[in-house]
Amino acid sequence: MSFRHLLATLAVCAIGLSPKSADACSCAGPGLPCDAAWRADAVFVGHVVSIESSSMGGRLVQLAVVEAFRGFQLSQVTLVTGYGQADCGYPFRMGESYVVYGHRSPTGQLSTSICSRTRPVANATDDLTYLRSLAAIKPGDLARVAGRVQLWEWPRRADRELHPMPGITVTATGEGRTFSARADNRGEFELTGLPVGEYEVVARAPQGYDGVPLNVKINDPRGCGAPVLFVRYDGRVIGRVVDGRGGGIRGLPLELVSTADVDKSGGSGNRVQAWTSADGTFELRLVAPGEYLLGFNSVRSHDGQLTFPRAFYPGVAEPTGAARVVVSIGDRVRLRDFVVPDNIRLVTIEGLVVDEAGRPVPDASIALRDNTEGPNIIGPRFVTGDDGRFAFSVVEGGKYDVHVTRYVGADLRTREVQVAMVPFTASAGAPVLKVVMKPSRY
Repeated sequence: MSFRHLLATLAVCAIGLSPKSADACSCAGPGLPCDAAWRADAVFVGHVVSIESSSMGGRLVQLAVVEAFRGFQLSQVTLVTGYGQADCGYPFRMGESYVVYGHRSPTGQLSTSICSRTRPVANATDDLTYLRSLAAIKPGDLARVAGRVQLWEWPRRADRELHPMPGITVTATGEGRTFSARADNRGEFELTGLPVGEYEVVARAPQGYDGVPLNVKINDPRGCGAPVLFVRYDGRVIGRVVDGRGGGIRGLPLELVSTADVDKSGGSGNRVQAWTSADGTFELRLVAPGEYLLGFNSVRSHDGQLTFPRAFYPGVAEPTGAARVVVSIGDRVRLRDFVVPDNIRLVTIEGLVVDEAGRPVPDASIALRDNTEGPNIIGPRFVTGDDGRFAFSVVEGGKYDVHVTRYVGADLRTREVQVAMVPFTASAGAPVLKVVMKPSRY
């Protein structure tokens, strides 16, 4: 097979390849060599022998393969890439050699970008040391995972210190077995004797805290980096939202906001959100110690304005008259009924997500957005159940839209993303909003 059958459309960024089509490229860091090498589909050292314009946009870069580590054994590879920087393409130069980390598209084409660990050989000492050591791995070698357990605090404390969680048991479950170890007084742990494979690693947090699971794929038995396991505060605030007649209000987006941040423009990162259930009950979880106000429509927009009338627990319009909700570590705070003032007219909007054949779509991700001044997302996202239905209680006369995302396929690299949006004006007796998810046409 000719190397030209391996041409890669390097569409690594949705913003396109033409330098005129985007202003910036944003991506996460490339990670360590021991991580990047296994996430890539092909890793090799290549010497650039030609660069020319591509009819698809960007440039065709032909590389002679000097040393192959993972993915194939070929003498030449041609990549289609952009110009670098704004378009995410890699800025290859004639006559230079690179360590290339390549990724295959759903059609089997190979790609790379400035978001990968691709780099000139002259700057790749760590990469080459690791890649050349891969031959030392033997089938059946047992692995180790070492890391640390840390308390997650947001926003970060003023002293910016990291707070380890010592003495906590860490477990790794996978490959039909469970392994465990205990964190030392610095919060550090080491799990040993694990077969190569995929594991869920979690810190078994004490009461009042919650451990955040981390999926770890072990490819190299020698380990890679030091994963951080986070433990979060898990205070709870529990109650019910009712109207003036004592009836529960379903589908109302609630916010527990730090007292000091309640009137900050654009809201605060230090808040917890939840939706009320069908009978108006709610439970706000993972609440850090502090003093809060509970409300809805409580956060000001970035220009400092309020789009809709707001209310605070136990049933007042302004934060000055609201009851403070104080939460300590692991507290379960149960509130009296939160009575929505009569001057706030709420209506319930029901909806249904279906596919093109009219079948209900489960597990579709739903976001309610304020479209008056926005769009600003109201409340947390949630997913539809087996019946594809959802419901919101919103302010009558308000302009909103429902934004729905659906993922088709389990493989993160090849799955299809479907997006639909339906605008509406909230009114009593409105018909059911039907959102039809269609296959992507691009």
